[in-house]
Amino acid sequence: MQDSNITKDWELYLAGKKYNDRLSPSYYETVDANLAFYEGNQWRNLESDNMPKPVFNIIKRVLTFFVASLTSSKVKIHFEPLLNTANMNAQEEITPAHIANAQVQNLFEKFKMDFKIKDALFDASITGDGAAHFYFDMLQRPYGTMNDIKGEINMELVDGVNVMFGNANNPNVDVQPYIIISGRDMVQNLKEEAKNYKSKESESIQSDNNNQYQAGDSGEIEVESDDYGKALYIIVYRKDKKTGTIKASKSVENAYIYKDIDTGLSHYPIAWMNWEKQKNQYHGRALCTGILPNQIFINRMFAMVMYHLMMTAFPKAVYNADMLSGWNNEIGSAIGVSGMGPEQNIRNIAGYLEPGNMSNQIIQAIELAMQYTKETLGISDAALGQIDPKNTSAIIAVQKSSAIPLENPKSNLYEWIEDIGKILFDFMGTYYGARPISLDIEGQKQVVEFDFSQFKDMFFDVRADVGESSFWSEIASIQTLDSLLGNGHIDIIEYLKRVPSEYIPQKEELISSIQQKMQMAEMQANDPMAAVAQLSPEEQSAFYSASPELQQQMLSQLAQPQAPMM
Repeated sequence: MQDSNITKDWELYLAGKKYNDRLSPSYYETVDANLAFYEGNQWRNLESDNMPKPVFNIIKRVLTFFVASLTSSKVKIHFEPLLNTANMNAQEEITPAHIANAQVQNLFEKFKMDFKIKDALFDASITGDGAAHFYFDMLQRPYGTMNDIKGEINMELVDGVNVMFGNANNPNVDVQPYIIISGRDMVQNLKEEAKNYKSKESESIQSDNNNQYQAGDSGEIEVESDDYGKALYIIVYRKDKKTGTIKASKSVENAYIYKDIDTGLSHYPIAWMNWEKQKNQYHGRALCTGILPNQIFINRMFAMVMYHLMMTAFPKAVYNADMLSGWNNEIGSAIGVSGMGPEQNIRNIAGYLEPGNMSNQIIQAIELAMQYTKETLGISDAALGQIDPKNTSAIIAVQKSSAIPLENPKSNLYEWIEDIGKILFDFMGTYYGARPISLDIEGQKQVVEFDFSQFKDMFFDVRADVGESSFWSEIASIQTLDSLLGNGHIDIIEYLKRVPSEYIPQKEELISSIQQKMQMAEMQANDPMAAVAQLSPEEQSAFYSASPELQQQMLSQLAQPQAPMM
C-alpha cells in the first residue's frame, strides 16, 4: 500500500526502483561495484588488515582502449529527404536538408559532442547503459544580446540508474508508455522553478536524503547544509495517444513542480544506448561486469604472493639460547658466547632457517589470467601495437580481426547517434520558429533566414557516419584527388574546392589568389600591352624608349609566369 502523501508519479518511480532492485544481482549494486573497480577501489567490502591490497587495474586499461577505438574519428549526421520532399525542393539552391545538416553540426559543436560521445561510451561500458536527455531552455540567447531570438536546445548525459522505462522488458524508447528521468537538485532551484510555473505546492519542496540510489559510492555523499539542501526530483514523460505529442510532469516526493505540460514533441527527448543488449530488459550488460571476477582473482593472487614474500623473503636467525644471552643483528657488533667446549664448532651455535620456496605456477597462473582476459576480449599485442612491424599485411589483418568484438557496441553507437539526430530534428521543428542560421555555401559563410516550423511537416532519413569508416574514406578521397591532379584530369582550383577545409588553412583565400593570378596570365596572353600597364612609371618609360626588337624581348619575358617568392 502506497503512502497517501506521495504523488502518483512518485509511485511510478518507486515501482521502477523496485524493478531494478529485483534484478539478479541488483542493478544498483552492479553499477556501484563496476564504478568502484574502474576507479581503482577494488578492495571495497573486503576487510583484511594483514594482507596487502594491490590493484592491477586491467579494467581501466581495457575500457579505455575500447572507447578510444570507437571514437577514433568525428561524428557526422546527414539528413536526406525522402522521395516526396526531394521533388518539392529539387529547384531550391538551399534545401531544408542543408539547413538541418548545418544546424545539427552547429549544435554538435555547442554540445562538444566528441567529448559527450566518449563520456556516454564510458558510461555504457561501465554501467551497461548510456542516456542523453534533451530539453529546450527559453532563457538562453543563442545569438547574444544583438538578436531578440530566445531559446536553445540543450543536452545532458544521464546515468542509467536515473532512467526508468514504463515497459522495462523492452529497450525501444518509442514504444514506452512513459519514461522517468530522476536527479537531485538544490531545493532553492526547485522552488524557483515551481514558482515560475505558478505551482501552489512550492513550499512543500524540502531537502531529503534520498541519495542512496545514485550511481557510485560518491553519489551518496553530499554537502550537509540547511541553506543549500538538495531534493530528489523526477520528470515523467508520457505520450498522449490523442494528440501524438509528449507531455511532461516534474515533481518531488510530495509536490508537483509542473504537471502535464504538452511539449509539442513527437518523440521522447531521450536517446538510450546499451553496451550489449540483454533479452527482456532495457538495461544493457556492461563490459566491466564480465571482467570483475578475473580482476578479483588477479588482485587476490598478487596479494598472497606479496604476503608470502613479506613473511618469508628474509631468513630468520636461530641460535642456542644456552650459550647466547641474546642475538644482536647490528652491523659490526660482537656477540658473546658462554659454556662452549673445545670440541664444539662455532658454526653450530647459530644459523638461519631456509625460507619456503613459492611455486612458480602461481606467477604463471597470474600471467595466463591477464593474457587470456585480454585475448578473449579481443585485445591482442597487434591491436595495441606492441609487436615488431615486420609483416605489415599480417599486422593489419590481425588488427581487423581484433576489432570484431567492437562491432556490436559500434552498431549500438550508430543507432544512438541517429536517435539523437531524430530528436534534434523534432526539437528544431517544434521550438525554433523563424531564426537565422549560418551556412557554408560554395566555400563562403552566409547567414540565411529560415522558418524551422516547416520541419513538422517534413520527413527525412537520418544517417550517422561514425567511427573509422568516415576517417579512412576521407583519406581515400584525398588520395584520389591527388591522383587526378597529378595526371592532369582536374586543375588546381577544382582540387582545392573538393579538399576538406581542415586540411588546408585559409583555403578560400588561396583559391582567390590563384584565380587572380590565372586571370592576370590569361589577360597578358590575350593583350601583351596589358602587362606593360602593370609596370612602374620608370619601367614603362624604359620600355617605350627601347628599340622595337628590345620591346619584343621584354614583352615575351612579361608573358612568362613569374616564379613564386620564397
